[in-house]
Amino acid sequence: MKKKSRQIILASASRRRSDILSSCGIGHEAIPSNIKEIHPAKKHIISSVIKNAERKVRGIYKGIKDTHRASCIIGADTLVALGNEVIGKPVNERDAKNILRKFSNADIDIYTGLFIIDTGTNRFASGYEKSSIHVSDIPEKKIDTYFKKLGISFDKAGGFSIEGAGSIIFDNVKGSYFNILGLPMGKLNSLFSEIDIELLDFCDK
Repeated sequence: MKKKSRQIILASASRRRSDILSSCGIGHEAIPSNIKEIHPAKKHIISSVIKNAERKVRGIYKGIKDTHRASCIIGADTLVALGNEVIGKPVNERDAKNILRKFSNADIDIYTGLFIIDTGTNRFASGYEKSSIHVSDIPEKKIDTYFKKLGISFDKAGGFSIEGAGSIIFDNVKGSYFNILGLPMGKLNSLFSEIDIELLDFCDK
């Protein structure tokens, strides 16, 4: 199939992931699957982020398949690990502030699972990316200030972004920067290669 006979579908409600694809000139449609994500113990984090990504894809697969549109569906799921604790999305303001306290002067690991499928051939591939980042010391008396200034993302694992004001406290990145944002493009490209599709063919830039 040629490029124009397929379209890219992002099985996600994440604005950030959609923006990353758009920044690469990759036109796509975002369709959230609204599945319930699995939050595992640390030892199962890799298999869980990959499974969550697959479940997001499978959640919209039949609907896309039934339209007879040849599509490449992308699913992604990100979790943060602090030591042996897995950190998901904060549920409220209090939870987000507690996460900031835990992150203070700590090294955290970010895992993103990926799953892709070509509805035209049913070929699929999956994998994950891991990155690490250090968080500066955050004095207790400044927790409220940092919470307000950094900006909370209740749809993001860990709650806070490395972008914008977040760059003040997040430093010493090891691994893929785009993995920390939620969509490791290098790994995504390698998965597309596994199913014999060139991701660059979708880039209009």
